[in-house]
Amino acid sequence: MKKSNLSQKVKNFIVSPAQMGIDHKMVPYDIWGTVSHVVMLYKTKIIEKEIAAEIIKALISIDHEYKEGNFQIDPEKGAQLTLESKIVEKAGITAGSSAHTARSRNDQVMVTEILYLKEEVLEILESTERLVQMLVKKAEIHLSTVIPGYTHMQPAKPTTFAHLLLSYAGSLLSGVENLKHTYQHYNQNPLGSVESYGTSWPIDREFTTNLLGFTKVWELPLEAISNRGFFQLGILSALNHVAIVASKIATDLLLYTTFEYGIVTLGDDTAKRLHPITGSSVMAQKKNPDVLELVRSLAPQIAGFYQIVSGILSKLPSGYNRDSREIKEYIDLGINKTIGSIEILTSVFSSLKVNEEKALKLVKENYSLTTDLADFLSQKSKIPYRLIYKIVGQVVDKFIQDNKLLSEISVKDINSVAKTYSLELVVSDEELIEVLEPVKATQKRKHIGGTNASITKTMIENKSIEMKNISKWVFLEKENIEKVKQNTWVEAKKIVKKAEL
Repeated sequence: MKKSNLSQKVKNFIVSPAQMGIDHKMVPYDIWGTVSHVVMLYKTKIIEKEIAAEIIKALISIDHEYKEGNFQIDPEKGAQLTLESKIVEKAGITAGSSAHTARSRNDQVMVTEILYLKEEVLEILESTERLVQMLVKKAEIHLSTVIPGYTHMQPAKPTTFAHLLLSYAGSLLSGVENLKHTYQHYNQNPLGSVESYGTSWPIDREFTTNLLGFTKVWELPLEAISNRGFFQLGILSALNHVAIVASKIATDLLLYTTFEYGIVTLGDDTAKRLHPITGSSVMAQKKNPDVLELVRSLAPQIAGFYQIVSGILSKLPSGYNRDSREIKEYIDLGINKTIGSIEILTSVFSSLKVNEEKALKLVKENYSLTTDLADFLSQKSKIPYRLIYKIVGQVVDKFIQDNKLLSEISVKDINSVAKTYSLELVVSDEELIEVLEPVKATQKRKHIGGTNASITKTMIENKSIEMKNISKWVFLEKENIEKVKQNTWVEAKKIVKKAEL
């Protein structure tokens, strides 16, 4: 082969260190795809068993080299041509030159990336599942732990810590479903699409589909190759959902850990005073929640990666284009940053402590039981809620101006305003005291999704069932991947044995 006369700058630009680093992680999947292709070439009698056997033996040796840490991508060739040159080196020019029959780097790259990304998605799902399990576990402990609820970042209505945790869990599970859907949609085999337009060789695409564990053949070659990057785009879209939830969780916890809120305290394993990383270099009292600040930054980063990938794809004509390789860097960053943030949140919730007394004190002082009071008065008197809302609103407005606690309210206070509407409420001060007891107030919400402990237990059971179903699906997918990987090598080694007879 004539020596390349491309400048070093051009070669480094096209086969960059960053790209080679990502490609190196995908080498085992390139080997797997190549073994499957060679087994198919033998099955369809495109190559003889002796040729196939030599290629397979070379691939077995290369796979061993990779596992031993001795496989390096040649920057002069890139990942795919490095693999092919190693096959030629080990199998000989005649046999080695047959490995690429009926295949292009285009479908070789596509199948490698999809096989790799399938396992990456399963890892994300497992990480997210562990976080959801931690949230549900914590919710079981805090069924009746009252905390303030907020809208517009103002005290709104008391809720429970369990309710808050389950809202996080449910939102994350929605992201999990998006990831699962993306995985299932792109679980198609592009191998055999060649450059984009198929081949006159009598290949068997169903065979490689089964050997590689795909659910179906990606039927149209041009569509398959032109869709390079769309699986990554779909993953980033689903990760964007997960990242937004993670950032929202971090934002909540950052507020709740402040001295002014004081609702939760981070464990020393995630934030520690006087530590060179999470402590202050000058303010000794500081226990900085650095991990939460970094998680908070996740959503805009993932959204940015999604927009970049979308922008790259939107400018490409049909067929293969080198631009699409840039997408690898953004999906790699997106996956790594998301998994890192999810795992950190799992650690945060594992050691996080709820300051129940402080949370209860806030609820008693922030007038957030106003709606519960109004609900009770409307239910008791049968007076339309909107009228009660106005009466209670005027009383509470005056209490806030006079710096009086809501617990100090009396029937006399209420009726003094009710009279201006020609109304009088028949209720006792003892009933008002009970209504304004935070734990009892939250336990009265017994509808589907309410904060009542028994209702919350039902939600926990439902979330647990969802998690078990996802966990089972992930387990079966991983089990199937390992099974088809082993089967590929079994079929390949059978060819080697036949050739040795």
